[in-house]
Amino acid sequence: MRTVLLANGKNIDSLILDEQAVPIPSRGEVRVRMKAHTLNHIDLWVLSGSPAYSVTLPHVMGSEGVGVVDFIGEGVGPDFSLKVGDSVALSPGQGCLVCELCRSGSESLCPSYRVLGGHLPGVFSEYVSLPATRLLPVPPSVSPLLASAVTLAGATAHQGLVIRGGAQAGERWLVVGASGGVGHLACLLGLALKLEVYGTYGPEKKKTVLARSMDIPLVSHESQDWPETVMRLSGKPFDGVLDTVGGATIPRILPLLRKGGRAVVVGETTGSPTQFPTRELFGRQLSLHGVYLAHRSDILAMLNWVSHGDIRPIVTDVGPLTSIAPLQNAYRRMSERDFVGKLGFVWQ
Repeated sequence: MRTVLLANGKNIDSLILDEQAVPIPSRGEVRVRMKAHTLNHIDLWVLSGSPAYSVTLPHVMGSEGVGVVDFIGEGVGPDFSLKVGDSVALSPGQGCLVCELCRSGSESLCPSYRVLGGHLPGVFSEYVSLPATRLLPVPPSVSPLLASAVTLAGATAHQGLVIRGGAQAGERWLVVGASGGVGHLACLLGLALKLEVYGTYGPEKKKTVLARSMDIPLVSHESQDWPETVMRLSGKPFDGVLDTVGGATIPRILPLLRKGGRAVVVGETTGSPTQFPTRELFGRQLSLHGVYLAHRSDILAMLNWVSHGDIRPIVTDVGPLTSIAPLQNAYRRMSERDFVGKLGFVWQ
């Protein structure tokens, strides 16, 4: 079987397409024949040697993927209701499943929480064997590539907007970084929830692609006065802001909130803020939430939205992996932010 390996260095040029034996499931595991994968920013952190994801080489890449059940190993419990041939999504993150945090739905707070492709070997292989607890059913109407897009980025958007942000129909929300994986899915989810959604994006060329998928006011955050432009368009402060950029944008988003408003930060790609606006935070009684990935319930919720046609992720297929070149080019596009939504590939 083909496997995407980070072989002898932590950079894009060290990626190879390797031939390996099809895995034999250990006790409690299920083998999945993979159909499609999508890329995530975690991949770039691994490729750059980030200490947050310190991997041992050679390392199998990838956190996101969807396939079909190929073989059910010994020791898989009776509560596993899926059968051979069923479409399944892989849950990228998982805790111990037995502590109070895991049992209460706060799985990503578990001290044992680990992420496929980051803390653990990844899933960019034609076959993977994983604990049955990591597999979730995919509705038949959802294609593997679209389903893969919501397993991590979409689930993070749901966790940030619905669970931590508490977004309610009729509220006004701003998504900073609306052209990225989490950002565009947060916008689409917001529209499905009947929020009044505004979005920011980077280079001007991204606006056309975004506008085809969502009818919302869009402003480039590369403009120095983008917060003022957003406020002029809105006419009044926001109930919530979901920020996928973080860092230097945080001092600029808090003044956009109404008294008692909520800010949810799900990423940091612009470095640390030079001065944190403490007075804004306590003076106007704002809530500031951090979200790191999500829970399996968020994945299931997003798959449900996609299956009913309420959300359609923007996914660009980078082409079949007859060689490693298409994937290397896709990662270069990611590092240069030369894409909108998600990038992915299918096995053929």
